[in-house]
Amino acid sequence: MNKLFAPVTLGNVTLKNPIVFAPTSVGREGLDFYEKIAAGGAALVVLPDVSVVPSMLGAASLDSMKFADYFRKVLEICHRHGCKVAAQLFHPEYDVAYIGSLYRQRDKITGDEVHRLLAENMMTYADNLTTQQADEIIEKFVVAARNAQEIGLDLIEIHGDRLVGSFSSALFNHRTDKYAPHTAFAEALVKAVRAAVPEMTLDYKLTIRTESPRLGRGGALLEEVPEFVRVLEAAGVDSFHVAIANHSNIRDTIPAFNHPDLKGEGCFTHLGRAVLSCATKPVCIVGKLQHAETMEKLLEEGFACVGMSRQLVADPYWPLKVSEGRENEILYCTYCNAKCVASIMTGQPVSCVQWGRAPKESSKEEKSS
Repeated sequence: MNKLFAPVTLGNVTLKNPIVFAPTSVGREGLDFYEKIAAGGAALVVLPDVSVVPSMLGAASLDSMKFADYFRKVLEICHRHGCKVAAQLFHPEYDVAYIGSLYRQRDKITGDEVHRLLAENMMTYADNLTTQQADEIIEKFVVAARNAQEIGLDLIEIHGDRLVGSFSSALFNHRTDKYAPHTAFAEALVKAVRAAVPEMTLDYKLTIRTESPRLGRGGALLEEVPEFVRVLEAAGVDSFHVAIANHSNIRDTIPAFNHPDLKGEGCFTHLGRAVLSCATKPVCIVGKLQHAETMEKLLEEGFACVGMSRQLVADPYWPLKVSEGRENEILYCTYCNAKCVASIMTGQPVSCVQWGRAPKESSKEEKSS
């Protein structure tokens, strides 16, 4: 494993290895689980969906310094084990004030009606923002980036989906102003953040959608990837994290073992290669990765980092076990999505059906899936 445990540099940050805990909701706080991930040998934890506006659910955000102590605790835990921490900055793809008001009326409005109105608002939100309102949202990213820098976070990842993905997609963006081009909002956002925190490493989650098969709704079309990469690199991005576009059924963004189109290990590799073929900056690949041999080949191919989510949920000590030649002790994810996705949907602490099982039992089920 010549590359899997070799240092890699993203911008001005050097990771001890290319193994990334991809953005994964681990429930409130999540400090104990981040400790396991860091102690288990991962080099980078990407904190998921860190909002640049106050969260209507009370999640940790970076619109202010209100949650600074929480982020510093995560940093302290991860740095203790030589693991870096990134905050994935995002803005919701809907009107937070409006949707929040609906949730506060759940005694008068049914849950189904709330979800219907949420979907309706999501489809038009990017179009209905005035140019000034869009500019103000970019400024919110700037504020959040400065807060991240003050707290001491190692990297910033711009979430290229959610609202940014709406601006990037012809399915949501029908504007006629300066943000009409699909790359325009993302470009302006990256330039503004880069100017605000010039010394921080800036990663961009480039989410990609495809027409055949039809997967994803927000984000860049596969055919648009070269233009997005060119524009974003010129704007100041230091690296890319590649995944399927969101705004769609969770079965596509977190594909199970039996997904009809996103099959097998490395199910997003075709998307990653589309970016790798035209990028001059480092690229991180994800997509049901779980075997060291597969990841070593991807690194040899030219990918800078390999990201795991569910596999590191199943066994946070995967990197340590591989590095010590104890692969026979690894608990392998079966991609059943039974507990981990349920945790995400309910906001409960992350869990996995593999916890408590013997490695051989896990391996047999993983092979059968």
